[in-house]
Amino acid sequence: MGCDAGCRVFDINGVVTDDIFVAGDVARFPHPAYEFQFLTLEHWGNAVAQAEIAAHNMVSDQTRRWAHLALPVFWSSQFGINIKSVGVPTFADEVVIAQGSVAERRFVAVYGYRGRVTAAVTFDQAMWLEFYQRMIERAAPFPPDFAMVGRPAEMLPVPAEVPPRIAVAQGATVVVTGHDPSERRATLVRPPQ
Repeated sequence: MGCDAGCRVFDINGVVTDDIFVAGDVARFPHPAYEFQFLTLEHWGNAVAQAEIAAHNMVSDQTRRWAHLALPVFWSSQFGINIKSVGVPTFADEVVIAQGSVAERRFVAVYGYRGRVTAAVTFDQAMWLEFYQRMIERAAPFPPDFAMVGRPAEMLPVPAEVPPRIAVAQGATVVVTGHDPSERRATLVRPPQ
């Protein structure tokens, strides 16, 4: 379900409702750090943070509302390796190993888009995640240029090779009806599959 950064739902006509809010896995919201791309973050941490924003905005007047600006985070443990991520790696056009060793399965992969850091994924290096989160929030230059423990002698960014983004409504048609502005409606018609 589409919503604005304040968790207010868009109706079928793309108009923001002022009395319907959404949070959690179903909420698609524009994130300014990612060119206002609509993101759906299916993680319990995001659901909690977004619910706080939605609840605050429900009871606040327009001038005191907050935007949901938290960076996406996730973590997992796979085959004994602790994997943690901040940002949106799929938004990147380049990636570089900034710390550690892929061969040893202990490293930090930093992702960049158009010359700025947009995400980081750590493999058994979670202690660095907050550092990279601050880099993303400051729109730090990519590739990162700093003296750090475990930095490779040569950092060579490579293409991220992220599959192309597929629009949610790709191939869909919108039918507009009505003459008077108060009667005009848009209805989404999905193509046959």
